[in-house]
Parts: sequence; C-alpha cells; structure tokens
Amino acid sequence: MENRSWKIGEIAKRTGLTIRSLHHYDQIGLFSPSRVTESGHRLYTDADVTRLHQIISLKQLGFALEEVKVMINNPDYNLTDMLKMQLSRLNEQISILVELRVRLHDIFELLDSGQSVSSERFMMAMQMMRIIQSPHFKPGQAEEIKNLFKSLGENELEKSFAEGKRLIAEFRKYKNMGKLPDDPEVASLAERWKQEVDSFAPADAEFIQSAEQYYSENPEDAVQHGIDGELYEYIKKAVSFI
Repeated sequence: MENRSWKIGEIAKRTGLTIRSLHHYDQIGLFSPSRVTESGHRLYTDADVTRLHQIISLKQLGFALEEVKVMINNPDYNLTDMLKMQLSRLNEQISILVELRVRLHDIFELLDSGQSVSSERFMMAMQMMRIIQSPHFKPGQAEEIKNLFKSLGENELEKSFAEGKRLIAEFRKYKNMGKLPDDPEVASLAERWKQEVDSFAPADAEFIQSAEQYYSENPEDAVQHGIDGELYEYIKKAVSFI
C-alpha cells in the first residue's frame, strides 16, 4: 500500500512551520518533497515528514541549518563532537544571560526609588553598572559610586549632567582657541570642573587611576559625554595646575 502524500500546506499546518520556511529548506537542499505528480505538484511522503521532524528537533537544540544539513545528509557524521560544540555554545550563552540578569537586577535597584525614571537616568545607570563591575574599581570604590548615584534625585542628576556637558563644551572651546591648560581662564574652568567631579565621585588619586584605566579600555563611554583622549589630557593638565 502506497504511503500517504502530503501537500506543502498540510505539512506546514502539521509541523507549525510556514510555507516560506519549507520553500527555503527546499532551496538550500535541506528538505525537499520526494514525489512530483504528472501535473507538477510536489508532494511529501511519510518518510519526508519523519525527516522534517528530525530537522525540527535539531533546530530546537540550537543547531544552525547548515549544521543540520550536514548531520541529516551524513549519517556517519561525528555527532558527539557536534553535541560537545553545541553544549559549549549553550554554556557561553547561559553565562552571558546570567551576567545580564545580574546587571538588570542591579540597575533595577539603582532606579527603584519610587520616582519617575528618565531615559537619561536609565542610560547613566547602565554606565554606572559597567563601571562598578569593572575589575579596575575596588569593591569599596564601586559601592561608593553606587551609593552616590542612588542618593541623587532626578533633578539633581539632570542638573549635574547638564553642567558637565557645559563644562566639557567650554574646555573644547578653549582647546580649539589654542589656550594652554595653565591659562587663567582655563584654570578657572578647571576649578569648576573639579568641584563638579568631587560632588559626584570620590576623586582621590586611587579613584582617578582606576577611572583612567577603565576609560582607556572603554573609550566609547567617554565619547558619549563628548570627551575624547586629547580633550581628556587637556582637562587633566588643567586640573593639575589648580
């Protein structure tokens, strides 16, 4: 007795796949119908359905379609090595997700103050978490930064952030004008800068060293605030003269 034949729409309903996916599988040589009628209609057999379920099972284990194709088409393929590689991938993904969960939980704690949370505060909270989780900061330093951030209200944070942007813009203006870091106007600006930094972070020598190490490895965080390497050196020299 001839096996039952299935049209592509029936296969799609039976497996939960889309017709588009089945066409794609056919195009890449992964899964094609075994029968073609005289009128040109392509039909799938029970054996095809069994093969498709094997493909779906391997995909659910996280294998890429090209990997599934190799495994399906070559019964002598070393399945142990493939499973070992997939387990390694999954362990790496789990580690990333665990780290993400910890970071999200810590950000939630930072923001869970009962007040509205602006996108600016949220973005700064994420940067704070990257900083305090950095190996460059000692646990005591990281905890102090975290507590200072939590103690700042929404308005205080926005005011501090806006003032920081103004100071950075002024430093850049003086630098572009060719003023030296020990110029009286630059020195006055450096004093305002130091007061602002001291109000937000424990700016002792040890902390500054940790921060420099962090930003040297994460320059994109500094660039977000408008500070590139040359401008930072300019500000650093200006502060050293006050």
